[in-house]
Amino acid sequence: MPNRFRCLLIVVGVFSAISLAPRRAEAYAWMIGHGYAGCATCHLDPSGAGLLNEFGREEAADTLRSHYGSDPPPVEPFFGLWKNPDWLLTGGSFRDGLFFMKAGGTPFAQQNILMQADLRLGIDAGRWRAAGSLGVLANGDFPAAVVASNSASLVAREYWLGYTFGNDAVLLRAGRINVPFGIRSIEHTLFVRMATQTDINDTQEHGVALAARGGGFRGELMAIAGNYQESPDAYRQRGYSGFVEWSPSSHTAVGVSSLITYARQDVLLRTANLRQAHGLTLRAAPIEKLVFLGEADYVGEGLSGQPHWNGIATMLQGDFEPWQGLHFIGTGESYGSGQPGTDTSWSLWGSVAWFFLSHLDVRFDYVHQSFSTPPPEGRIPIETYLVQLHLFL
Repeated sequence: MPNRFRCLLIVVGVFSAISLAPRRAEAYAWMIGHGYAGCATCHLDPSGAGLLNEFGREEAADTLRSHYGSDPPPVEPFFGLWKNPDWLLTGGSFRDGLFFMKAGGTPFAQQNILMQADLRLGIDAGRWRAAGSLGVLANGDFPAAVVASNSASLVAREYWLGYTFGNDAVLLRAGRINVPFGIRSIEHTLFVRMATQTDINDTQEHGVALAARGGGFRGELMAIAGNYQESPDAYRQRGYSGFVEWSPSSHTAVGVSSLITYARQDVLLRTANLRQAHGLTLRAAPIEKLVFLGEADYVGEGLSGQPHWNGIATMLQGDFEPWQGLHFIGTGESYGSGQPGTDTSWSLWGSVAWFFLSHLDVRFDYVHQSFSTPPPEGRIPIETYLVQLHLFL
């Protein structure tokens, strides 16, 4: 096997441990435990994440955060320093993290990282919808960068313009959009998100998307034109991605996802690649305080001049909320890339998240990962401890 493939897997494994920090604030799939099976009720993006609408902000105060014997104040944009007109949505997110990471036999490395510093703007005017974000990062996020340098980057994760039909049940939009696939969650380094390249951190793509909901169903289909914040053009992936989810009740949802793209030169593998992913998802809350999230994806890599890789990525997460706003989260995941000479990689997460004030939450993660690479490197154990503080505006 070429050395560049061995090096790639080692780099991906170590990078995943270094960057195990969720970077988005508003993508909590466990809200299905509170009876919210869909996302458009609270978000401007019909598939979830990003800006909250007025109802979403009310729920952030009433359902998301802890209460201390009285009703909390509303979650106003920028702490209520000004009042937006009805058609304008504003927001922002600042996330900082301190992590300790140990890979193989190396000593623990410590680093403080500014993970996110974004401002967001949205328009909800009649049938027209629009959204955009702009932020600064000191440590990269180059796929989302509009101006990049070694010291800092100006990043625009998403920006789009849309038009609604059917009493707001259908949204057609174009721009740089979160790729519709799988469970939309803040843990962007999960194997199911990395292997399918469908996180909400920096893997957005330019294209046209059609989202629809009704009768217990919701879904979105996107024609992908590529990431025009990357160059040259050969790096850009083109194809489609989409999902359909059915909710037989407000506490249960099952879905299917599919994605096929082609790039003349894969940005990591440096060869032509026909990439595909097809999967199943489950979100279920047997009781209000306990939510299970599951996803299983087939991931295929059709590299030019190489044997086809047929892989499987899985994730199962349990979220227990004994007291409103306080979450104990356990996650298990696995990934077999299908590359000859590699076994299945796996990891276990133990996390605690506390939404203790209207605009503040704190999270602790411990992750133990066993990452498989081809010989002679073999299996690499990685341990990560991460503490992060998040302020959303």
